Amino acid sequence: MSLDFQNMSIAELKAFLKHNQGNTEAFHALMDKLDANPNPQIYSASEIYKLGELINGTKGDK
Repeated sequence: MSLDFQNMSIAELKAFLKHNQGNTEAFHALMDKLDANPNPQIYSASEIYKLGELINGTKGDK
């Protein structure tokens, strides 16, 4: 069965990649989607903890 990564949402691709980290086709599809919809956000040094939250898709209590 072939998956249609181009029609998956960003959330679906992230979820898929959590369990299929070696899938370069899914990774490239995710990078293409993120590149097409940039979200420029500038963080201060005191907000560095937000990087992990962004990568993991979680929200902290800070």
